[in-house]
Amino acid sequence: MPSTRTQTTVVTRAGGVSGVHESTENLLKLLPANFNEKAANSHTWGGSASKDRNNNSLTADMFSPPSSQLSRRKEAKERKFREPFHRENPRTQRDLKEAFTQNDTAARRGSMSWAARHGIKFAARGKSSITNTRTEIKEMMKGKDDEPGFVCDLATLKKFVPILTWLPNYDRAKSLRVDLIAGLVIAFMVIPQGMAYGMLAGMPVEYGLYSSMVPPLLYSIFGGAAHLSLGTNAPISILVADSVTAAIPTDTDCSDDPNSEDCQRILDATLLICLLSGFFYMLFMILRFSIITSFVPDPVLSGFTTGASMIIITSNTKHVFGVTTKRGMIWEVWQSIIEELPNTNWTAFAFFILSYMALLSIKEINRKYKAKMPVPIPEQLVVLVVCTGIVAAFNLDVPKVKDIPSGLRKPQLMNFDDINVLIQPALVCSIVTYILTFNVAKALGEKNGYEVDGDQEFIANSIAAVCGSLTGSYLPSGSFSRSALVGEITGKDGTPLHNVFSVLVVGLVVMFMTPLLYHMPKAIMASIIFVALKNMINIATARKLYKVSKQEWTLWMISFVSTTLLGVTYGILISIVASLGLLVKFQARPATRVMGLLGGEGGLTSKYGTVCLDVKEFSAARELYGIKIFKFEADLHFANKDWFDQKLRKMDERCQWDRLYAVIIDCSAINTIDLTCVKLLERIHRRYQEKNVKLLFANWKAQSMQKVFESSGLYETIGEENFFLKMRGALEVGLARARKRQYEEESRCMDEEDFEGEGQDFLGSSEHNRPMPHPIDSVL
Repeated sequence: MPSTRTQTTVVTRAGGVSGVHESTENLLKLLPANFNEKAANSHTWGGSASKDRNNNSLTADMFSPPSSQLSRRKEAKERKFREPFHRENPRTQRDLKEAFTQNDTAARRGSMSWAARHGIKFAARGKSSITNTRTEIKEMMKGKDDEPGFVCDLATLKKFVPILTWLPNYDRAKSLRVDLIAGLVIAFMVIPQGMAYGMLAGMPVEYGLYSSMVPPLLYSIFGGAAHLSLGTNAPISILVADSVTAAIPTDTDCSDDPNSEDCQRILDATLLICLLSGFFYMLFMILRFSIITSFVPDPVLSGFTTGASMIIITSNTKHVFGVTTKRGMIWEVWQSIIEELPNTNWTAFAFFILSYMALLSIKEINRKYKAKMPVPIPEQLVVLVVCTGIVAAFNLDVPKVKDIPSGLRKPQLMNFDDINVLIQPALVCSIVTYILTFNVAKALGEKNGYEVDGDQEFIANSIAAVCGSLTGSYLPSGSFSRSALVGEITGKDGTPLHNVFSVLVVGLVVMFMTPLLYHMPKAIMASIIFVALKNMINIATARKLYKVSKQEWTLWMISFVSTTLLGVTYGILISIVASLGLLVKFQARPATRVMGLLGGEGGLTSKYGTVCLDVKEFSAARELYGIKIFKFEADLHFANKDWFDQKLRKMDERCQWDRLYAVIIDCSAINTIDLTCVKLLERIHRRYQEKNVKLLFANWKAQSMQKVFESSGLYETIGEENFFLKMRGALEVGLARARKRQYEEESRCMDEEDFEGEGQDFLGSSEHNRPMPHPIDSVL
């Protein structure tokens, strides 16, 4: 036998070694002692194992060196039956375990063959060393006994990096053209918007361009919404600016002097908020904090954006008149504007009026001829180029943007001196930004037929915020207007690749074309911002809410007033607290109803079934004499137990009859009851017993509350015969009780059992509506 160097490998199916439930040491015992000798002339070790059902013994064929056609057929048969192992198959696990305990060579070889057929194949080429095989098995089988080791496969990676899912399947024929067009159109929007919103955020205009590069590029890799345009956004810009102003008061801002110490401090604070928000996003993902979106209803968001619009208008009015104002609260800024009105730059004011009208006109043209144009006209870019050209050609005296640094900003850390006062603003900013961004992404997903994972959005926004803060970006957020435009252009064929094309165009402008923006008037930036505010001011929503729901209108007003007067930071905090307070109110003071039977007593025998409705809302609902039906529209717990008892007592006090014979509690909306309320029901039962009133429970959820009631002994106290799965059974017993009491009051002696039998015959009985012998039995 020639001595040749060989290599032994362990070949597994895709997905790794997952399925062997015994330890590595047990698997290593499967290798036969004469493995080296046989491996010299073989390429594949194979075999089969089966279990004799009569004597529970294992039989296995012997390993033999494969030869010619027989070997090929044997290998093909093994490949055919090689399947992934499933832990849910107990018989297979038992067979493997018993095989491991066998000492004979046949059983070990058979078990080894079994492992091969279920995803593990031992292959050798030439002469090999069993030591190498043992080492490779140990490395691949790391993990606890009876559990597969963790395998970081491609599927796991795709879950956290969505680009690995859509990019390999990218359809260039369908998607490349629409993604390219969408990227170019968004870039033409982003360039003027980014500079305007950067100025709105209290930073130099170039930082708005920086914010439109790294964050959207990273979102295209980690984000889950194919049509989302991440970057600058008007509400978040003013939120960030207001947060920095409240935490770090300064006399001037970056619009006055970009090279001042105040401006540098503002820049560091703004970038630090972005960095901290990125860490908060990751913390929210770990804590599964995406539920926060459920606690901010639409009226709160509508009121917040309207209030933020008022602040945006206030902070940019100085650019409309070309004056300089002080920073401060909204009334302080307006006072400063009024004082500076005599110094108005009328040329800047004229540019604002003309550009504002031009933007609205082009926008109307886009809307009117939308079907006839392949892409909309980029109105902001057109107005920016024309106005900047006029100012440069005639050297007009207006406040200008002036020098904008060329090239990309080098990644660097910001100053951390103000981190203590910025943690709370960063927390608020991260919550509001995530809510707005996720709502935009979710709306796009519903429109285009895909789901957006909230946890994945936390990851994408976290990476975009952390990396963006190092490259000059303030807190990035999703833009609804740009994202909606992407959806219109690309449709269901769109992919996140449009962000890449947009970033390339913005990068070219930042690197080579910033000197052309020297003469751009700041009044143009103000006009772009004011036009964007048209969709943010929702006064019509407030009027509609006032007609539909006074409670939601109250939330809108609280959010609007608090945001306008106190700033966006306190405004959103007060709005969230108000939303939670309203939620607690709904849970602690839920609606209660007094029900009546549709058609009176005739409703019991109606072919449409037993129908109970609110007697106040439906005149056709009739109360049965001496019987009250009480419905509680919420789960019964410690927070609303007093309300439940209070409304029940009020119903008894307002009873219009001389006598009350039975009270039926409709439990159709009660899914859970805690132990505190169990004691309450016992007190109510004793109170009605003293008044000789029958207490019954209808539409009872037996399974969900079985354990609580059995452990507390309430069934023994009230009686299991008083709980009914349907309303009809409770009505039959209650009506029979009422008639019996009426006969007794008329001094007619009648045996209770005989009367109840007659009552059942008169009303008609139904097998499934009988009083429950036991709640769980009735459900089963």
